Amino acid sequence: MSQSGQAFAQRGGSAGTIPGVAYTIRVTSQPRSGNGLAGAAADAAQSYVGHAVFAANRGRLDIVEGAAEPTLSAGDYILFDTTALVVVHPQTREFTIVRRDSSLNDLDRLNALGVTVTLSDVKVQLDSLGPSDTIAGFPTTHYRMTTAFNMSVEAAAMMQRMGTEAVTDYWVAVVPGLPNNPLLRANGIPGGAGMTGLFRDLERRVDSASARMGKAVTLRSKTVSRLIEGPGSSATVEQTSEVSDVVRRLVDEDLLILPPDYKYRPPPGATADTVLDAGAKWRRPPR
Repeated sequence: MSQSGQAFAQRGGSAGTIPGVAYTIRVTSQPRSGNGLAGAAADAAQSYVGHAVFAANRGRLDIVEGAAEPTLSAGDYILFDTTALVVVHPQTREFTIVRRDSSLNDLDRLNALGVTVTLSDVKVQLDSLGPSDTIAGFPTTHYRMTTAFNMSVEAAAMMQRMGTEAVTDYWVAVVPGLPNNPLLRANGIPGGAGMTGLFRDLERRVDSASARMGKAVTLRSKTVSRLIEGPGSSATVEQTSEVSDVVRRLVDEDLLILPPDYKYRPPPGATADTVLDAGAKWRRPPR
């Protein structure tokens, strides 16, 4: 029985089944080179395999191998739609909500503490490289996005500057029943969805460039990113992802619903959600 099937059985039945799509995604992240503090960050790169289902504008990704510490471990899963990701930890019966604008709130909190974070020399460029490989049975189009910026963090008498550049190759296709979603869209965007959400201008530019790919989803990506913190501190990391085993199937609705007894846990460093039940939306069936 699959991981999702086991979860369904443990839940004791389903409210029903709905037409959807299932797929497997493999993400590999590894340092190419690094030294200093930036190199230490590169050494923490993680890899995982996940089985996903998507139906009625909501999806679920179960981590079946590997991990993306400290956020995800084998046995955890993610619920997602176009606005947010919910990281669910069955072992502790807890969940954390990561909204697309959550990093903007983090930036506001830093500003309130007297910390100023600014970007300069922002570059976002998307090039179309034409028709390419067939992946998971779908002909793809190859795109390459280059993103670069310098960032400075200033607090009292301290200032830290760093620069980053990422080159991402995307192989995208229109997959019936599998509209664009945060997990497939975010693959390869430098820093992930959180980084683009951290700065409105960068997010706007990435969204504008990504719009050229239309409603296609990313079936394969390869990102080579470089972070420079200063003399003697730099790192280069390569991350790849690939989708396979795409099939249409009926999805158990219960798999897309947050269990009623799971408790909300704010992300590290964040204040508790002021909503009475932060997971209320996810405890209801998808629409």
